[in-house]
Amino acid sequence: MRADPIQRAIDEDLVRVLYAQDPIAFFSHWFSIVMLVALYWADMPYPQRFAACFIFYGLANCAGLVLWMCHRRWPDALRARGWIYLHAVRNALLYAAPGLAIWFAFQSSHANLPLLHTVLIVTLAAGVFMSNGFDVVNFTTSIAFLLLPAIVLHFGVHAFDRTILAIVLAFFFCAINVYALSYRKLFQRVVQARVDQQTLAESLAAQKLVAEEASLAKSRFFAAASHDLRQPLHAIGLLAASLNDPTATHAQHTKTADHIVNNVEALNQLFNQVLDLARLESGVTQVIKLHFKLSELFDRVGNQYWPQAAAKGLALRIAPTSAVVHGDPVLLERILSNLLSNAVRYTESGAIWMGFRRSGRRAGGYIEVRDSGVGVPPDEQERIFEEFYQVANPQRDARQGHGLGLPTVRRLVDLLGGELQLRSQPGRGSVFRFTVDAGDPARIVAGLNETVSGASAALGRHVLCIDDEPAILEGLSSLLGRWGCVVRGVQDEGQALRAIDEGFMPDAVLCDYQLANHRTGAQALAAVRDALHRRGREQVVTLLITGDMASEELQALAQDGIPVLHKPVTAARLRRTLEMLWQQAEVPPVVAFAQREEGVAAVGQVAQAVQQVMPQALSGRRA
Repeated sequence: MRADPIQRAIDEDLVRVLYAQDPIAFFSHWFSIVMLVALYWADMPYPQRFAACFIFYGLANCAGLVLWMCHRRWPDALRARGWIYLHAVRNALLYAAPGLAIWFAFQSSHANLPLLHTVLIVTLAAGVFMSNGFDVVNFTTSIAFLLLPAIVLHFGVHAFDRTILAIVLAFFFCAINVYALSYRKLFQRVVQARVDQQTLAESLAAQKLVAEEASLAKSRFFAAASHDLRQPLHAIGLLAASLNDPTATHAQHTKTADHIVNNVEALNQLFNQVLDLARLESGVTQVIKLHFKLSELFDRVGNQYWPQAAAKGLALRIAPTSAVVHGDPVLLERILSNLLSNAVRYTESGAIWMGFRRSGRRAGGYIEVRDSGVGVPPDEQERIFEEFYQVANPQRDARQGHGLGLPTVRRLVDLLGGELQLRSQPGRGSVFRFTVDAGDPARIVAGLNETVSGASAALGRHVLCIDDEPAILEGLSSLLGRWGCVVRGVQDEGQALRAIDEGFMPDAVLCDYQLANHRTGAQALAAVRDALHRRGREQVVTLLITGDMASEELQALAQDGIPVLHKPVTAARLRRTLEMLWQQAEVPPVVAFAQREEGVAAVGQVAQAVQQVMPQALSGRRA
């Protein structure tokens, strides 16, 4: 790929060099014609043939000038390589006349004419080297017609002096070709260096433009985020201050408290959306695909938004489907939740439709979300996928959202390897759709809507907790103890290994990511798994808990499908995660074999995708 632009640049430079010297060559060749005619004037063998040869020489010289004028007037009429080949034809015609005309010198009675003619064509050969040596085609055609006839004729005389001259001419012919080859290589290196410098300059300019655009986007992002974060904080501060008013009634205090709760919820929602985008950008979001019934996912999402749609008088219609898809149900639920939330927010009357269409795809199809809302103008259909950008909300009313839902949708669809499409007309609504792959009904492990029994899965389980924060250990121990678990809390990897040596065999290991002494949770879990493996314990659930989203190791863990929860983790989310991982660890061997056939690296990876189907609000803090 790299050779194409360099060769193109070499060809363009060759055209400029070749044609730049043609006006000078025009007068040089007329001088050559005059000199040759003068040499042969006293004794001109075969006058008619001689006249025809030099008339042809003059016409070829004039044709070369016409070609130069055409190139100057219509430089884009041909590609660079076409102009080079035309110039080579011009050279073949132009230099054939003086080169072949040496035959007349050998027909003359003057013994010095062959030598004088040879001197003239050697002079022309030197000019060919200077003006055409850059290009192999032009140089070869010119130098061959000039020198080869003289070499052949001098060898044919069979005289000592002519043989020596023929040998010298042959050596000159070989030497000038060798020097021309070096000349061409040097020319190519010079052009390549120029192209490299130009490419580097263009690359730097493009990178500078990208950096400037990124800086502007970042500034806009932080400006919008700062506004949307400060608004509820400012409202909470004012409302909290009003609670100290001794003259306020109980009803006023209740109303103020309700407003505080609403602003806290709005702040928490925005915070979670920003963290979701941060996780997607940092590459720690895991994609773990399952085979599942799409109707179950539609039911889950529909149940969340039917009340909101009904409150606005909208009809939320979900098309029945028997399709089985192969995808990540957690990420797909987040996509549909954002699309339905957006549809409900921007639709004032009519209906919202969600369903599955084949649309000509042999394997899989499209999930579509339609609404009869305000629509999106064509010039804004790309901008709505920018962070914090909202159509018809210049006042940034937080009740209309924060402009993070659609950017999250696009990133999630890209992460799943799909394609997000938008069709919209102002005043007539919008259609969002994205591709999903077909699944295999025989490989469905569990239904998305199946619930796990409350106490049975956790009761009597041994759980090893690793965290260097005593308060977190105390909270985990208290929480897990209420679920009926036997808990052992330790602060580092060494204490965890000692607990195992003392006979504590855990059914689950919960570990913080950043531990003391520059150790990570991934290292601690690896050491614990190795110690349990040596003692014959294989079916042990491991779970990493972190607030970090930028670690390269976390990205590697996400790619490997290691279960990771991001702080703060709610009690309900932690409980469901553990119960589903325990349940999956007890899957019968036949099902496990089917999972391995699907290419799942570990049973726990599939389990995590199942257990995450019920989304919980995630926010972050330092691990």
